[in-house]
Amino acid sequence: MIGATIAIGAVGFAVNIIALAWAKAAPVRFVSPFHYYTPGDALARGGVLRPQLGVLAGVGVLGIVVAQVLLRRRDLAP
Repeated sequence: MIGATIAIGAVGFAVNIIALAWAKAAPVRFVSPFHYYTPGDALARGGVLRPQLGVLAGVGVLGIVVAQVLLRRRDLAP
């Protein structure tokens, strides 16, 4: 599970970097969580950007819900 998390993070970072560097890949940039995490924009505007924060919080809550569902289905008996 940890390996999958690392892989998702690495792929998301790579997608974001490629989409920033290559104009034809720009439409898939929204798939990466790094697209929504923009600390420079928050500093420039003087506050938290609510839409980006909402997307990141929503993905986090969705991850917790999926983890709970998968954990309840898991058989912990020896």
